[in-house]
Amino acid sequence: MIRGALTLVALASVIFFPWPLTAVLMLVSSSLEPLVPLAAGIFADTLYYTPKAGVLPFFTLFGALTTVVALLVRSRLRTGIIGG
Repeated sequence: MIRGALTLVALASVIFFPWPLTAVLMLVSSSLEPLVPLAAGIFADTLYYTPKAGVLPFFTLFGALTTVVALLVRSRLRTGIIGG
């Protein structure tokens, strides 16, 4: 239940809140659901797309980077807890 609510708040923050608060919510939500930052990045790039503004989808790239870091941290924590 908390994961779903946190995911909805994180995706809604792309629309309603400034980007620093959205970035904090993505970092918090990535601890529970690692794919939320990627989904929010794709959503933000789709929502705020303007032709000829730039070549790279920066929100998606930052979301993918955050997702990779979250997955690496989760795997290290899970291994440390099980192995320790």
